[in-house]
Amino acid sequence: MLKRILIGAGALLLLLAAIVIGRTLMIPAAELAASGAPASIDAEGAADRLAQAIRFPTISHQRGADPADVARSDAAFEGFRNWMDATYPALTGATTREIFGGHTLLYRWEGEDASLEPVLMMSHIDVVPIAPGTEDQWEHPPFSGAIADGYVWGRGTIDNKGSLIAMVEAAELLVKRGFRPQRTIYFAFGHDEEIGGGEGNKAIAAALMERGIRLAWVKDEGGMIGHGLLPGVSTPVATIGVAEKGSISLDIIAYSKGGHSSMPSPAAQTAIGRLARALERIGDAPFESRVDGATRGMIESLAPAVPFMQRMVYANLWLFEPVVRGVMERTPTGAAQLQTTIAPTIIEGGNKENVLPPEARAVVNFRIHPRDTADSIIEHVREAVGDPGVKIEPLDGIREASAVSNIKGEGYRLITRAIGENFPGTISAPYLVVGGTDSRHYLPITDNVFRFIPIHMGPDDMARFHGTNERVSVANMGEAVAFYIRLMEMLDEADRAN
Repeated sequence: MLKRILIGAGALLLLLAAIVIGRTLMIPAAELAASGAPASIDAEGAADRLAQAIRFPTISHQRGADPADVARSDAAFEGFRNWMDATYPALTGATTREIFGGHTLLYRWEGEDASLEPVLMMSHIDVVPIAPGTEDQWEHPPFSGAIADGYVWGRGTIDNKGSLIAMVEAAELLVKRGFRPQRTIYFAFGHDEEIGGGEGNKAIAAALMERGIRLAWVKDEGGMIGHGLLPGVSTPVATIGVAEKGSISLDIIAYSKGGHSSMPSPAAQTAIGRLARALERIGDAPFESRVDGATRGMIESLAPAVPFMQRMVYANLWLFEPVVRGVMERTPTGAAQLQTTIAPTIIEGGNKENVLPPEARAVVNFRIHPRDTADSIIEHVREAVGDPGVKIEPLDGIREASAVSNIKGEGYRLITRAIGENFPGTISAPYLVVGGTDSRHYLPITDNVFRFIPIHMGPDDMARFHGTNERVSVANMGEAVAFYIRLMEMLDEADRAN
């Protein structure tokens, strides 16, 4: 009997191995373009115009900012708008322009076929401030727009003026060539993306909805062309965000009777003690972690580009998901792709060393995975804390996670084709954007938002994003312009073929 059991178990293992290996061998080799963009692009000219754009310190400020700082930014936004008019006369002449919220620009390039749903391409003009005390750490002043060592340096080169300038450079060249799109193309350039986009793209989306306009798809920032950013993947990977996480912050307030520190209640019953225990319980109750949705799509897309043993794992997530999940959970970046994250960000309590405060407060920020909702997070936290002496309330600014865009549809297909033609040796993959963009404001009038900028990023470049020594190479600017030219040409070719 034991012999039969062992034989049966061995047969099952052989069958399982055959299935795993068979599925692995069915994964085709990565199909990578072998030649670059066919378009002849003046990369140096595009880089020079990006440098000019960087010299406008278009910083977006939160409410309550110093009025003098706001006035300087207002002048920079106005200067940038006038510079756009003077620098891109062909685009300006071929489009109509509206201004929203004082500084956000919407250009409408009317298509020949009014029956086709428009597409919208986004970027943003505003940039984040320079962190105080880091100014001297920049190799070139942050708003100098210096061109040195083959790079354009300055705040906004990556986020997000590099992509914006590449976009308008492409449109300017196409207009000069006599190109007119079949379907209408909108260009939306926000002035307040870094603070939520409430006066810019949110207002545009509301206006388009009121006009009865529905968008076929939207292209915004989010992913990029990563080099050496994923374990085991030597091939450059263009990550295209097909969904983005939401956000909710919860006020956690613990109460006690307070009093003199010489006669305290047990530490766990003080307001600070209760708050500490509540935060510990929240941290000890993580949200469900799974390899699904956009993250699963990313891993499966990378299977052709990794070594055989790793490919075997990626091709058989039905069996090896726990292994992949375990590896990804070792890093904050990987774990953020798998679950709703928990981040205590503010803590307050007490104002004198010998007084027990009657209350203590913390704010915990949660980045919402598409499988969760704001309501489910509130309930989860209340159950985890389980203390009637601790109040849990959501703060303003709740943002639900977005829907997942269709990676089988035309928008995604065109973007991946344009990437393949213009960035040889690159593989495209969908992924989940863990931050937020103002493209979410368009989801009521479109089902598909694709978040990608044609900018190269390596391990050393990630700290430049919102950090010091932000830069984009001159050669990359030429590639980015060519990418947008081909994307608009391919869109037109597809429309004329249908």
